Amino acid sequence: MTRRRLGDLLAYLILLAAAFVALFPVFWTVSTSIKDRVTSFAMPPVFFAFEPVAKNYASLFASRTFREVYLNTIFVTIGSTLLTVIAGSACAYALSRFRSFVGRRPLEVSLILVRAIPTVVLMVPLFKLVVVLGLYDNAIMLIVIYAAINLPFAVWLMTSFIDQIPRELEESAFVDGASRFVVVTRIIAPLAAPGMAATTVFVALLAWNEFLIPVMLAGDRAKTLPVFIAGFISARNLDWGPMAAASSLAIVPIAVLTVAIQRFLVSGLSSGAIKA
Repeated sequence: MTRRRLGDLLAYLILLAAAFVALFPVFWTVSTSIKDRVTSFAMPPVFFAFEPVAKNYASLFASRTFREVYLNTIFVTIGSTLLTVIAGSACAYALSRFRSFVGRRPLEVSLILVRAIPTVVLMVPLFKLVVVLGLYDNAIMLIVIYAAINLPFAVWLMTSFIDQIPRELEESAFVDGASRFVVVTRIIAPLAAPGMAATTVFVALLAWNEFLIPVMLAGDRAKTLPVFIAGFISARNLDWGPMAAASSLAIVPIAVLTVAIQRFLVSGLSSGAIKA
């Protein structure tokens, strides 16, 4: 066997090992969701030799609270993602195309600082502000806060994507009499679609998995899935089966979104990785 084949074999083995490590938590979560209570607590753990049951999923679907939380999480994620991507793309276009406007440097610094500050540091002032405004336990409030927290990340991603779009395309359109709005909506937006797709996935992941903000600023009406799943853990009880079932169902929307825009996601990530 030649050195090249040995190298290829070693590379495949490393990739298989990495894939196993990455996918094992998903396998364990899904398998636990179809185990009965005794099997889920068995030591040593049972990986394959068990009789699958559906009662964990049945109990979740029978729960009105779970259905409301699931739909509320989808609503908050979609709303905050759309707001973040649209506002982030507009801000990224301004940073990419207008290099010398007044306040550019403070804006860039503030974007970095907002993202660098741990969310827990912001929770006390945010909690006081939300209570004073009467917005506690409000889904719209969660959308706005999620968007504000994730906006710097979206701007940072989209700026690198828009930088790849040649300025000559805009200049030609301006010469033909096109307005700035027409240029942005008909030229920049279609060309930046792969970058927007990649940004959408990452921002949606951040919003979908957010735990600290809803656990502090939301009650029963605006509760999200991460908070609901954490509720299976208490001082006296730990329901592995229902918690794993809820976690498995929580994977589905993001997985569907990723598969749906996979073509744009791959091209967006590859183009964003090249700095002009």
